[in-house]
Amino acid sequence: MDMIKVVILEDDKEQAELTESFLKQYAQTGNCLFDVKSFDSPLEFLETYRYDADLIFLDIRMPGMTGMDVAKEIRKKDDSVTLIFITSLTQYAIEGYSVNAEDYIIKPINYPEFQIKLNRCLSRITLKSSRTVTFINNDSITKLSIDSITYIETDLHRLVFHDNEGFTYVKHQSMKDCEEEFKNTDFLRINSSYMVNLRYASNIQAGDMILNDGTRLKISRPRMNDVQKTFLEFKK
Repeated sequence: MDMIKVVILEDDKEQAELTESFLKQYAQTGNCLFDVKSFDSPLEFLETYRYDADLIFLDIRMPGMTGMDVAKEIRKKDDSVTLIFITSLTQYAIEGYSVNAEDYIIKPINYPEFQIKLNRCLSRITLKSSRTVTFINNDSITKLSIDSITYIETDLHRLVFHDNEGFTYVKHQSMKDCEEEFKNTDFLRINSSYMVNLRYASNIQAGDMILNDGTRLKISRPRMNDVQKTFLEFKK
């Protein structure tokens, strides 16, 4: 079941609670789960936001800074997060397309309309999130296709992702969490330090997994039988 990270940016407490209640109602269908965070201050949100949300609901009219201004700040670093404006003013909602907003909902919102629009958004979010890994640094967001990653290795308290063009990307994450995230993909953990995309594995020889580019990665002895079996089944 997919876990969708959602942010609600709304200065009206009742409206924020209504949106969250609709998300809980939608989750009862069993299609997904939501990890929801709510903010009533645009400035507080921008100061603390880690650019890790899948979906953001934005009120247009807020004190100090409009939802449109917030969206423009988000888009400076992240051009793929899904934005939905919730507003009572249609003209502002239409302006949302200038920041590549996915959709808008006119207040007062009702569940049937909310459900229809959420269905459309989530089908796209799930497709994107299931096939990419997000890397965040101080001034940019990089989304890397899972299919382009050849292998992942541990480096102290972080992971290094190697892609098929020879580039590397760093993420602060444990290998255990990464293995869980990559469950049901073509990746295989071959020892405590390496996880390999079997699409790029060519052979197993002398205790090593050999990749198409000649890279040799050591297979741990306790995992050897399972790795050999999984590799052979994949190649078949």
